[in-house]
Amino acid sequence: MTVRLDDNSIRLIDQCGVEEVDVLVSYLEGHADLPVDISAATAIHTSLWQTLMVFRRNIIGAPMSSLMADKVLSALQATFAPDTQDGERQN
Repeated sequence: MTVRLDDNSIRLIDQCGVEEVDVLVSYLEGHADLPVDISAATAIHTSLWQTLMVFRRNIIGAPMSSLMADKVLSALQATFAPDTQDGERQN
């Protein structure tokens, strides 16, 4: 299984395929307070990226290597970053 639940995060590990979407959705729904750690992922299927977009979860780490992941992660961070005012984070 490439989607795992840890005490401090939901982790994507190695090659995360489309078959992991249900597991990811389940963890995201059941653990709203946990960020998603993608630092150990070597490949992330677009369906998992889409799931992360829907849930707007805090993403930590960066995938090991992937041009597509770099582009998607940049877009996710820019799109779902908290609104700021005078450089301060809004709650």
